[in-house]
Amino acid sequence: MGGDGAPRVLVVSARGARLRVHRGAIVVESVDGGGRSRSVVPIAEVDRIVIVTSQVSITSSAVRRLARLGIDILFLDARGNPVVTLTPPWVSRTSETRIAQYRAATDPSSRLAVAKSIVYGKMLNQAGFLRSLALERGEAWLRDEAERIEEYARRALGEDSVDRLRVLEAHAARRYWGALAALLPGDVGFQGRNHDSPDPMNTILNYLYALLYAWVHRYLVMYGLDPYVGFIHADRSGRPTLVYDFAELFRVSAVDRLAYKLLAGGWRPVRDPQTGLMDAETRSRLVAEYARWVRERVVRDGATGKSDTLERHMARHARLLAQAVRSGSMYAPFREAVR
Repeated sequence: MGGDGAPRVLVVSARGARLRVHRGAIVVESVDGGGRSRSVVPIAEVDRIVIVTSQVSITSSAVRRLARLGIDILFLDARGNPVVTLTPPWVSRTSETRIAQYRAATDPSSRLAVAKSIVYGKMLNQAGFLRSLALERGEAWLRDEAERIEEYARRALGEDSVDRLRVLEAHAARRYWGALAALLPGDVGFQGRNHDSPDPMNTILNYLYALLYAWVHRYLVMYGLDPYVGFIHADRSGRPTLVYDFAELFRVSAVDRLAYKLLAGGWRPVRDPQTGLMDAETRSRLVAEYARWVRERVVRDGATGKSDTLERHMARHARLLAQAVRSGSMYAPFREAVR
């Protein structure tokens, strides 16, 4: 906990922990190493609770009290995937926004326009990260790779189909991940983005992306958008495709930069020898690092010109996307400015 911004996050990771609300505070009690521990956090200091292990209990009265106060409760599995999110049912202009969203998603030209904006923004953020690394390390080849990705971004604006956008997106991704692979320490064993690879970078990315999805889901719903109707990812029953689409804009700033920073700094995830998955302490560390990163890291958005925390940029752009969908206007994507 600590720092300004929203949501402020309480992470509960102790096995056997019990969570309740008492006299205006959230109380977490657990047994650790044969002794009992008790943490008390004022409700006013919390906007979201993240539970990273299955062996935590919470009373129904606590859930009701927290919901009335607008506090989310997010349950994660061992891979970081949200099992369930309990969110207060308060959203903005839902019917108007969703009707417009359904029309835009089923109209080929409107769908393509939103898809172009998102892919364009994602590529510029990838290029921007490489430019930042080029400045930091003084390596010209990173700047060259950034320029090639920027060229793909410009080409994306002229494409005439979502399928063609995906092809350009794949070309840019190969250059982007190839550059990061060349920079990370050799013991990380990162050879490129592969969801199924057990190397530390891919393992961390998988977990942190799942957290990002949970974060942006909150803002999309808050501003009346349907998280299950997207513009780039193919619609499938039960898949929050708009969450995946919108998250593309923040993958680099909220996750990739953090994962790179952790691994380049020498930290490594620890695996549970029985399950092969990251252990509870590692997962708790990642949730805390991510929550702090998006709450405290201030960047300037090239689209709006505003400097703010990543969380506030997420919320602002969810609102801007909803406004663009309702009005039929062009959506200007989030683009982290390179300093």
